[in-house]
Amino acid sequence: MNNLEIKLNELFEKWKEDHKKDTLYEYDTPNIKGKYIPKENFISDGFCVSNKIKENTILYIAKESHEYNNNSIIKDAETKEYTYLKKNMSKNSIFPRRIKKMQEEVLRTNINDITFMNINKRGGFSYTDMTILNTYAMQFSDNIVQEIEIINPELIICCGIGLKRIINMVYKKCNKNLNKDIIEVHHLSYVVGDDICMNEFKDELKGINRLNRK
Repeated sequence: MNNLEIKLNELFEKWKEDHKKDTLYEYDTPNIKGKYIPKENFISDGFCVSNKIKENTILYIAKESHEYNNNSIIKDAETKEYTYLKKNMSKNSIFPRRIKKMQEEVLRTNINDITFMNINKRGGFSYTDMTILNTYAMQFSDNIVQEIEIINPELIICCGIGLKRIINMVYKKCNKNLNKDIIEVHHLSYVVGDDICMNEFKDELKGINRLNRK
């Protein structure tokens, strides 16, 4: 196992225990629709390449995994974004297709050198409650910052409006500086054409001089 994988796994084991010890969690009882997420729930993420794990990759950050399908909690790990990306990068469905386009725009080569993480490792529902997400981010800010620093990406792409603010917020809480290029776009499953999605991405890249290419 690669040293970076070991570091991430060690962090995730600690993070799981932090979930279990969480005395502030209020959402492990059914809500008005009978849905709930146990506080010990934990969805791993990280490096999406199996044969060449390294630093200085591109890190895609999303809000949380979708834990419910209709009225049942999803048990199949294959449906999680991270595992889905690992197994389906060659497919032409919307999520991996757009990531590949972004990879090609930035890297030109080695387009499989990507990492993926969700802020909320417990997961959420079909929509994100930003109050819950913000509370989680502040509570587990040390773990979030540590994961980013283990991955040590060349570029952070926040896939969801509001995520860049959250990343800056957790770094500030930890009294650390985010010395990484970071941009923000809509979630990659956002229902617009690929051309609109990529134009938004290219506009964001213009602010990063060292990534601009002739």
